[in-house]
Amino acid sequence: MQLPMQASLKSKPKPTTVFSSSPKIPYQTLSRPTLPLPSPGKTHLPSSSSSSQWFSLLRQAISSSNLHLGKSIHARILTSSEYPDRFLINNLITMYARCGSLLYARRMFDKMPDRDLISWNSILAAYAHSGEYDVENVKEGFCLFRLLRESVVLTSRLTLRPVLKLTLASGFVWASEAVHGYAVKIGLDWDVFFSGSLVNIYSKFGKIREARVLFDGMPERDVVLWNVMLQAYVQMGFEAETFHLFSNFHSSGLRPDDVSVRCVLSGISNVGSEVGKKHKEQVQAYAIKLFLYDDISNVVLSNKMLTGYLQVGDNCGVVECFADMIRSNVEYDSVTLAVALTAVAGINNLKLGEQIHSMALKSGFNSAVSVGNSLISLYSKMGYIWFAKKVFSGMKELDLISWNSMISSCSHSGLERESVNLFVDLLFHGLRPDHFTLASVLKACSSLTEGLYLSKQIHAHVTKAGNAADCFVSTALLDNYSRSGKMAEAECLFENKEEFDLATWNAMMSGYIE
Repeated sequence: MQLPMQASLKSKPKPTTVFSSSPKIPYQTLSRPTLPLPSPGKTHLPSSSSSSQWFSLLRQAISSSNLHLGKSIHARILTSSEYPDRFLINNLITMYARCGSLLYARRMFDKMPDRDLISWNSILAAYAHSGEYDVENVKEGFCLFRLLRESVVLTSRLTLRPVLKLTLASGFVWASEAVHGYAVKIGLDWDVFFSGSLVNIYSKFGKIREARVLFDGMPERDVVLWNVMLQAYVQMGFEAETFHLFSNFHSSGLRPDDVSVRCVLSGISNVGSEVGKKHKEQVQAYAIKLFLYDDISNVVLSNKMLTGYLQVGDNCGVVECFADMIRSNVEYDSVTLAVALTAVAGINNLKLGEQIHSMALKSGFNSAVSVGNSLISLYSKMGYIWFAKKVFSGMKELDLISWNSMISSCSHSGLERESVNLFVDLLFHGLRPDHFTLASVLKACSSLTEGLYLSKQIHAHVTKAGNAADCFVSTALLDNYSRSGKMAEAECLFENKEEFDLATWNAMMSGYIE
């Protein structure tokens, strides 16, 4: 089966024109957009202009990629008595970017009277994400970075993260070299995150020498970074260097994993020299000794590689690797599909998620709990809660993660009553809720008219089960009581709370203000 891959997922980026002679901002400062108000009964938005209240709602829109909800919140902010402050505008930019509306994100940025580094980082991240699919957005992202450098705002490593992503999408190695030079100038040249990202970029551009210089100079190197360098040497066909690097890896104190072994053994199938053959036999012996070779099937090794990409946040790498597996007719299992679906949710690609769902149905792996849970998470994040409910209803086996996913999804999608009903069903099936379950259902209760009564019942259950001391649960209970004006109960929880976070203090302050 062939999967259509986005252009940005190809192994070698194609060069495109990135810089123009002078930066141009294509979007003009526009008047405030007229946005639709939310449908009655769907989402309960606060009537005041409290930043903390708007922020929590915007985080809901961001986590679920719900553009309609985000626009509704924006409209209510604009109709409130005060114009949104810089904190809220930064979150509105992030919301529009994560929900796929770069145009609105740019309008918000252009209208800002006072920008800080977070504002610049947010809009650069928006262009970096869109640049994977649009060359013009890559150009505009670099123009914005040039404007940032000309401003008085000092940059940080978080600024360079989207810029590095833009350099990779541009297809020009000199763009990466320019950013590298800028990092040296501001003292970030040996930053672990920045150097690791540059090693990966130089490797993908075939600049092995530059990648190796950075790699050797890094004060900290993990297994993933060693594997990146091994993969680079294998792709360039450097047989001797690959075995020598593997030996150094083994001597570094870190343990090469099955991804390392598979990279060396499958990447260099034809060894041309006797010395090379001896080295390959040594790698095989090492793998057999650690039960990483012969005793483990290809699907386990493939899953390990996919999981490695996912752990470092490289969702595109997971999708590209998965596509290569399918093209090469490499076998897969339920773990493979679950990891691939998680990565697809991370890049908001619904079409690709539906294709993998189809593969799961044809192969019969849709009955696996892990695959079902990943599908629920995917459809919920995309805003297709009906599809998520259909998957949940069709699952033959459910675990606590399945219930938590649906309860949380309904709570974030304005289906608070259904979230509470699911919680009751969970108890009826004999499962014991954890702190994630309780925090989600308490959030749903806060939006219901009978929410205080339900919250008290859940509080009694929490106390009986011994979960009252959990930070998530106690904060959610405190928030419910303070929203309902029951400050005596909230104060009691607050005084007995062992751990405090920002949400705890915000909940108490909001309660006193109300």
